[in-house]
Amino acid sequence: MTKKIYKLVVLLLLCQTYVFAQNISVTGKVTDSDNLPLPAVSVKVSGTTQGTSTDIEGNFTISVPSTATLVFTYIGYTSQSVPVQGRTTLNIRLAEDATALSEVVVTALGIERSAKSLSYSTTNVSAEELNKVTGANVLNSLAGKAAGVFVTQGSGGPGSSPRIVLRGNKSIAGSNSPLYVVDGVPIGGFSDYNPEDIESLQILQGASAAALYGAQAANGVILITTKKGKLGTTSVNVASTATFDSPFVLPELQTTYGQGSNGIASTTGNQSWGPKISNGSDAHIRDFFRTGENYVNSVSLASGNETQRIYISYANTTAKAMVPGYGYGRNNITVRGSSKAFNNKLTVDGGINYINRHTKNQNFSGWYNSPMFGLYLFPMGDDMNKYKANGGGKWDASRGFYVQNWPYIVNEHSSNQNPYWITNKITRDNLNQRTNLTGSAKYDLTNWLNVAGRTTYNNYGSDEEQRFGATSDPTSVGANGAFNKRVNRGSELYTDVLLNANKALSSNLTLIANAGFSNTITKFDEIFNGNDGAGNTLFYADYFALQGLTGNFISTSEKTKRIDRAVFGTAAFGFKETFFLDVTARNEWSSTVNDPFFYPSAGLAYVLTNTIGTNNFLSYAKLRAGYAEVGNSLSFGQAATNSNYQVNTSESVVGRPTLPFFSGTDTISLKPERSKSIEFGADLRFLKDKLNLSVTYYNALTEDQVFTIAAPTGSGATSFYINGGTIRNKGIEASLSYDTKFGAVRWTPSLNFTRNTNRIEELSSLLTTDRFVLNSGNRLTNLFLLRPGSSLLQGRKYGSYHDLFGKTYQYDANGKQLFDPVTGLPVLSATDDQFIGNANPDFLLNMNNNFQYKNFNLSFLVDGRFGGLVSSSTEQWLDFKGLSKRSGEARDAGGVMLNGRLVDAQTYFGHISSKADYGAAGLEYTYSSTNIRLRELALGYTLPKFGNTFKNVNLSLVGRNVLFFYKKAPFDPELASGTGNGAQGFESFQIPSATSIGLTLRAGF
Repeated sequence: MTKKIYKLVVLLLLCQTYVFAQNISVTGKVTDSDNLPLPAVSVKVSGTTQGTSTDIEGNFTISVPSTATLVFTYIGYTSQSVPVQGRTTLNIRLAEDATALSEVVVTALGIERSAKSLSYSTTNVSAEELNKVTGANVLNSLAGKAAGVFVTQGSGGPGSSPRIVLRGNKSIAGSNSPLYVVDGVPIGGFSDYNPEDIESLQILQGASAAALYGAQAANGVILITTKKGKLGTTSVNVASTATFDSPFVLPELQTTYGQGSNGIASTTGNQSWGPKISNGSDAHIRDFFRTGENYVNSVSLASGNETQRIYISYANTTAKAMVPGYGYGRNNITVRGSSKAFNNKLTVDGGINYINRHTKNQNFSGWYNSPMFGLYLFPMGDDMNKYKANGGGKWDASRGFYVQNWPYIVNEHSSNQNPYWITNKITRDNLNQRTNLTGSAKYDLTNWLNVAGRTTYNNYGSDEEQRFGATSDPTSVGANGAFNKRVNRGSELYTDVLLNANKALSSNLTLIANAGFSNTITKFDEIFNGNDGAGNTLFYADYFALQGLTGNFISTSEKTKRIDRAVFGTAAFGFKETFFLDVTARNEWSSTVNDPFFYPSAGLAYVLTNTIGTNNFLSYAKLRAGYAEVGNSLSFGQAATNSNYQVNTSESVVGRPTLPFFSGTDTISLKPERSKSIEFGADLRFLKDKLNLSVTYYNALTEDQVFTIAAPTGSGATSFYINGGTIRNKGIEASLSYDTKFGAVRWTPSLNFTRNTNRIEELSSLLTTDRFVLNSGNRLTNLFLLRPGSSLLQGRKYGSYHDLFGKTYQYDANGKQLFDPVTGLPVLSATDDQFIGNANPDFLLNMNNNFQYKNFNLSFLVDGRFGGLVSSSTEQWLDFKGLSKRSGEARDAGGVMLNGRLVDAQTYFGHISSKADYGAAGLEYTYSSTNIRLRELALGYTLPKFGNTFKNVNLSLVGRNVLFFYKKAPFDPELASGTGNGAQGFESFQIPSATSIGLTLRAGF
């Protein structure tokens, strides 16, 4: 009997244990101190990888053992551990975490540091902010998102890369673009990466932040951290964006006066100075463009546990530009995995990123072979429909094919062709592929010391063809057409090894130190074959193949290899979590430079509130200061004293074009440009961290500018490279953000302010003139860099980068404008070297707003550029041809009133435009770049959670370049003729920028 009772008791105990071990469903809500819901809070079972997250309303549901403990974590809030104790409902209120100020920031070489320990300015742009309004090129989304960042949109349509400059232009003839670093490794560019793969983007604006990159860091660094697998359950995220483009700004034309000259009708030319007409219309311009379509679709999978993680993604970008026939497509595939072994001491990470990009018929911008030129200058009163059919062609029985149908082909300083012919018969295709293989390993030697190694192999290639149909512009294309083919490939192999230490030396003193070396091998080769302008043509009409080339066509090849090595070290000391000292050093050897170069930096940070304390007004205050030296590396071959001879198309030997300066007895050892920079700043937080202010002052001097001068006859070269200039950039960056709530509405506005001033402090005496010509030849304005003391400075002590010069109006000693007593026309300066202004803005100011109300979210970015000038060849030509709006208004008024005298409109506009040739009044066609625009808009709604499959579903209405609040120029003043140094401040028949409106769907499950 006793034995039976014993068995019964054991059975009851086992049943009780089984009951207690049963999972129960726990539901609840997580809110903040104001009882507002917190979305995306991590809810995990303590000691396991099991977990979930809250929805948009802060709700969660999880199945756990009744004896489990749940851990609630959320960025910026104190974590809570809550025992379940058999309860099925848990409502949690999280408190804001004052220690959130110690957030981790990714710095140079991928080293993670506490934000409060940094002695320099750096700005984080979240993936969410970058992808609010998704486009074909993620870098366009940086405009207005951070202080110190100047973004000029690419002029080539979908997929074209923007020009990005951090803290001003520093190099006269070299690159002014920042270095792009992905997961700690420098790469050639980032514009074609999948934006959904980005975890975060960190901008290192100054030399102090970027010093560890040495000769690559003169122009700042943009650090991209990509996504990895996530701990916990497998998640799948889908993002789909569809946007539709229309021209943002088009030229304003007069439609009252028709084809002809001097008020007399004529159909033999493309002038629009004829008599009044009743059928005038500019509809042919808008009708030419189609609605642009952009589709960006991506899917990603992330999973992982305590020791292994994986991330896989695929993205497809498909775009049809506003210009007919122009298309863009891109495929991105990413696979990344990591694993831990040996009791988590060893961490191994590897991945592959493959990019395939195809650009079809990307149109030219500017005067030559651009559809905008013939489209904008089409004579008023003629009918464009006569020239649309058959791709802009008409049948030529004598030649047996369609030839260009355009009566206005004339060599008039430029190439006027049928825009429909250009989009159909002047085509180019470009196929690009890139494969990026990465691998890294880190081993923890102790709990404070580890060794890490990384290697990245970036292999890329491009295959480009250009086809010019027979009867295209006869000044540049032979009678049977032309064909060009360019094929190139390249690779970058980067390897580094780092020893990393993070140790408390005492209760008050900490040390974070890193030491290592890197090796980079860069290879590139290219082959080009193509026609030499109109000098030769194809064997048969439109025979677009290499075997179709005839005569002395151009054939070139190039093969280069460079090796760069460096050793570097950094040490960051912290005292009582209040004082921080940073020192870095880097020594470099490069195959492009004869001598090694050393780049040091040092910085101090002081957390003031650790000394004076905090109060209800001041939550946090940090002061910082730093000094650094960085470089701008030489291009391949610049320092070579034995460069190759060349053979021209007529098979004649051509002398070496450019060599390092040779005095006759000695050759200089060319050095990389060097920037020496100081910066001071403060990071302040007020009202319990609701109001944040960051301010930085910087002053950077860039010496040993590398550019060319003319070489004397008999020197064996046409020009010399010299180190011969000094440029200074100084400025202020400020960011202000606020986080507040009005009931259930959360508003988080932020302001960014940027002001940079630039001056040319020295130009070498080896330069025999008082200026370095950055750009001239556009028949309107010039970009000169003036030596201090030049008479062209007009009383200014220094000139600046992108100073604009041209012809201006003349005035007498009393300031009265001069007019020709015979013609009544304004008198222009004799030369086109008169100072007009500067192309760079005086300052940037933008405001980003985010509102959240329950399931609704609204964000918009107001972006303002104040000051700066841009000249317009488009407006010059419109005046010359009598198509501009003001030329029509002048004829309505009977002429142009000048100094009390009425002057014929055609005579006046022909004079100031110089009939689109050299000698125009540059000042007349230079406009203020000041503009304020609604750059981005996103209005979204997150669907209430339904079922257990979808974690979140959000649908947003998105827009880019939605409207102008203010603009004085008759075009988008951000348009430039290109992204190069010499293309700024000048607009010439650019493809118009686009207004984009569309929808974005995001879903996670």
